[in-house]
Amino acid sequence: MNKRARTSLCTTLMACSLALGPAAAAWAVHAPAAGPSGSACFVVAKAGDATKATVTGGGFLKTRGEVFLDRTDGDDGAGGGATATAAVADDGTFTSGEVPAGTYAVFQHRGPRVACVSGEEAGSVADQKLVLSEGARGTAEGRAQGRKLAESGACDAKAEPRTPNLHGLAADPQARKKAEEAYRNAYSAAFDEAIGFFCHR
Repeated sequence: MNKRARTSLCTTLMACSLALGPAAAAWAVHAPAAGPSGSACFVVAKAGDATKATVTGGGFLKTRGEVFLDRTDGDDGAGGGATATAAVADDGTFTSGEVPAGTYAVFQHRGPRVACVSGEEAGSVADQKLVLSEGARGTAEGRAQGRKLAESGACDAKAEPRTPNLHGLAADPQARKKAEEAYRNAYSAAFDEAIGFFCHR
């Protein structure tokens, strides 16, 4: 792998930030050990047209290419494969074009499915921002620590994310829990990606 390719790969696990829309946006953080944990997606209703929406999210890997959108509110609720795609930016975020309103899951090639929860299940905008920011922070810190250890020769190191103190940042205990999970999951995934890359380049 040449230096330019390595540099491109090294930029993909940066912290992501995402400007959230109205409270109709929704979020979900997928389970640990599933891929780029800390990934989240939102279904944002189009103002003035309840039949349309956009899907936006963060915490994805540019190296895996685009994000596939799968509408999951069909007859069986299982989804039928990708119904649309969206490009992933260098910071791990994406925004789809206009899509039919509904429920969606998103995934990348060789990556996990992330459910986008919408409507009444969505939390407040402040809670959504907290979850995304903690996922982004976990990605940045996990990648930095993984690279540091890998370059020192500690290729058998295991991720040890700390538990952040978020008690002053969210009044809702469930939001704190989700943010802590987002941080730990994102840290572990980014750490493992960095160990794998810098130990085997």
